[in-house]
Amino acid sequence: MLEPAGVSWTAFAALAAIVDGQDAVRMHVVAAATGMAQGTTRSAVARLERLGLVSRSTPSRDHRQVELVATEPGRQQAAQLRAAVASVEAKLIPDPRTRHVLFAMAERVRPYPRRGLRQGRGA
Repeated sequence: MLEPAGVSWTAFAALAAIVDGQDAVRMHVVAAATGMAQGTTRSAVARLERLGLVSRSTPSRDHRQVELVATEPGRQQAAQLRAAVASVEAKLIPDPRTRHVLFAMAERVRPYPRRGLRQGRGA
């Protein structure tokens, strides 16, 4: 379901973290939110940037940092991909209560969160 959009699961996770962030999100925050290594995060973000889904900038106050913002097409793509993923999840686990319990359990052990910017693994 992600392939037609040209997005891998890692890029999708990075895009979701950027969309969920407040204003500009720093690269290290995306890495922490997704549980991905810095190199993997950089590759995923580079792909998203090539697709026009995110923009990258360097703040004038600290040239060592990279700030990321989802473009409007990026926000739209994230919403469409989330809906597609949710649809498949609903087909695979039709009972909403069971789905909720399974996702809550998976959230505790997955290396990166489903939504939101949270620090560290299993947070």
